Amino acid sequence: MQSLQKMGGIGALIAAGTFVVGLVMFATLFTDFVSAATPAEAVEFIADNQLALHLWNITIMIVFGIALVPVVLAIGDRLRGAHSPLARVASVFGLIWSGVMISTGIITNIAYATVADLHRTDPEMASTVWAGLDAVTNGLGGGNEVLGGVWVLGISVVALRERLFARWVNYLGAVMGVAGLITVVLTLDVVGAVFGLGLIVWFVAVGIDLIVSFAPAEPSLHKQPNKPTERQL
Repeated sequence: MQSLQKMGGIGALIAAGTFVVGLVMFATLFTDFVSAATPAEAVEFIADNQLALHLWNITIMIVFGIALVPVVLAIGDRLRGAHSPLARVASVFGLIWSGVMISTGIITNIAYATVADLHRTDPEMASTVWAGLDAVTNGLGGGNEVLGGVWVLGISVVALRERLFARWVNYLGAVMGVAGLITVVLTLDVVGAVFGLGLIVWFVAVGIDLIVSFAPAEPSLHKQPNKPTERQL
């Protein structure tokens, strides 16, 4: 169990790191891509920056999705004693979120390669193809955060009741979970940004707790010998 907790803690820190790297790359390299007014402008950017986009997408989608699995399992393991149906359901949503993120990352990378190749021979067709692929990938992993919202909100509610993490961490998780659910009806960039920034802090706090709380105890150098029992005497 200690190995799973440690893996979960490391996974949470990696997940937080992917958010940080993704946001930095977004703010410094991909502002023109995200703010592209037409599919043609987006395709032009993809053709000129394909490698950087691949690395960005691998970080924020595939690496994050892989790192998320041990986090979900470790938290679910610690909540097992609560015998809460909500915790079990939330864990399922967490694993689904992981799978969707990995799948979206793979599809998006293929989409980048496809439209970049097509751009050389038929730019107009490339724009049409990208418009369709962007709608699919955005709907799966970028346009809303419902899966992550359900997972974070569910485990935060149970963790608050069971006093699993610090109270402020559980409250933060609950707020971020609600923010993720809001993206289902309000596709606002500010809501998604709040969800992402809040989860950086949440993942770091959870990761440290998982690692520290279940660190193996140091063996005592001054262990007293066992006293003989009356039967041994």
